[in-house]
Amino acid sequence: MATPPDGKRARNKRANRAAILEAARRCFLEHGYDAVTIRDVIRLSGLAAGTFYNYFPDKESLFRALVEARLGDLQDRIHAARERARDIESFFYESYLATLQIVRTDPDFFELMFRNEPIVRSFYNDNFFGLIMQSLKLDLQDAIVRGVVPELDVDALTAISFGAGYELARLIAQDSRRRPEDVARTVTDLFLHGLTKVADRPKLIRLGSRLLGGAAR
Repeated sequence: MATPPDGKRARNKRANRAAILEAARRCFLEHGYDAVTIRDVIRLSGLAAGTFYNYFPDKESLFRALVEARLGDLQDRIHAARERARDIESFFYESYLATLQIVRTDPDFFELMFRNEPIVRSFYNDNFFGLIMQSLKLDLQDAIVRGVVPELDVDALTAISFGAGYELARLIAQDSRRRPEDVARTVTDLFLHGLTKVADRPKLIRLGSRLLGGAAR
């Protein structure tokens, strides 16, 4: 039976979009956002300029689409982990572990984000990162209602948790020797029990220094 024209057209559209996003990924990772031009992406994709503009009007929309497509999956997995949590330990450990496992499976993408950190940070309040923080805040509020997390300053806890997750993702992306399970356990113990509980673990000092260094930038 012949393939319906709309089915073939839809597949072609998906293939073209995927080719553009893959070319953009390679360009942004190698050269950085500021140095890349749309012409660079078009040339690497092998598509015509007119085809490119059918999907993206400019470089910013292209970069946003590249970041949001990957982070959407990350956000879904983290939210699911928090919803399953039955105590405060699993709330933090499972959400950090989900984050770090995804980073480990695709370190190049997250290295792309960190290489282009200024433009990524511009997304915090007006786009996807703002939504991620809002989702974390809502998950914390829900956990408090369910009795999983004690009543705390949700805004402060959101900022601390998000900042730690961001820097831990950087750590995992840049250091393949670190195991996501170990890092997630260390930061969870630090949150729940403080330094005195884990002070006999030498790796914690290096991790703490990295987190504080990231916060100071």
